[in-house]
Amino acid sequence: MVPAYSDDRPAPAVVALAAAVAVLLVAALALVVSRHGGSSVPRATGLGPGKIVFASNRKNNLDIYSMNADGSGTVRLTDSPADDSYPAWSPDGSKVAFDSTRDDPDGDVYVMNADGTNQTRLTSARGPDGFAKWSPDGRKIVFTSNRDNNPEIYVMDADGKNQARLTRDPATDVSPVYSPDATRIVFQSLRGDNADLWAMNTDGSNPVRLTTDPLDDQLPAYSPDGTKIAFQSSRASGGKRFDVWVMNADGSGQHRVTHTKAGATAPNWSPDGSKIAFQTNQSGGSKIFVMNADGSHVSRVTGGSGYGDFVPNWRGPAPAAPSTTTPPTTVAPTTTTTPPTRRTTTTRRR
Repeated sequence: MVPAYSDDRPAPAVVALAAAVAVLLVAALALVVSRHGGSSVPRATGLGPGKIVFASNRKNNLDIYSMNADGSGTVRLTDSPADDSYPAWSPDGSKVAFDSTRDDPDGDVYVMNADGTNQTRLTSARGPDGFAKWSPDGRKIVFTSNRDNNPEIYVMDADGKNQARLTRDPATDVSPVYSPDATRIVFQSLRGDNADLWAMNTDGSNPVRLTTDPLDDQLPAYSPDGTKIAFQSSRASGGKRFDVWVMNADGSGQHRVTHTKAGATAPNWSPDGSKIAFQTNQSGGSKIFVMNADGSHVSRVTGGSGYGDFVPNWRGPAPAAPSTTTPPTTVAPTTTTTPPTRRTTTTRRR
């Protein structure tokens, strides 16, 4: 992972997925952090009890933070002199996967408890690893790796064991995400002449192209019910900036939902699917905003000047603590299960 999100230059890099291959620069994440804050956009309120993890360079380098969905209760989870980015909640909210350059300048995948404790390295192969996302049951993590000299999609157990390659294409494949029913993985690929979104079975079979626009489509995110995919696309601006778009899971019904001069990137759905969090620099520096899923009622979650906040990942309320009350002997105990809640860059063909 190359340094990203500096105060003085556009810094994308989500993950440096290629020392030997041109790094997939997520122009989308190249939001310059202005030192002149301020915004007329209202602060978000009434967003429920969920939590958002995100990356921020408010302490000079990128670290992972968590906060309530309305922006209150911010807590710093990592404190490393290296860059930590691309956090992702586990389905039960007990852990966070993230990318870090702390042990290798190329970047690896790590995991930690939700409070920031027990930070553990999961990957250590040659070349960059990143863009980690959990399977709906929390047992697997899908990610991108350049270990075989080309960015491809891999999967591993949640403890880092049994790492296996899923895609085998000479083009760059990055940014994988599981569908909520665990039957498909959507990802970004350069199998065409530009970045498009593809979907495949979870074993890597049956890849299907979902978008075909001549400009770049990146960073897909499934809605919690699996019927929609949000993503960032530069098609409306002729490649000058990204906006958030939404489509049906089969690729139909593609439509733009943000219309800002500053651009909008890194979309992520609320746990109930009614809202989308994203990052934009429309308020004087890259900050996290929330809107209704149709693009209406945009509100600001984070604020402040001199730093940037990036790549939000939203989960629902923490599971209720187990009851300590012994149920009556005439009633069978019940089991409550919490339903699963639910970087980029682009290298050209060589």
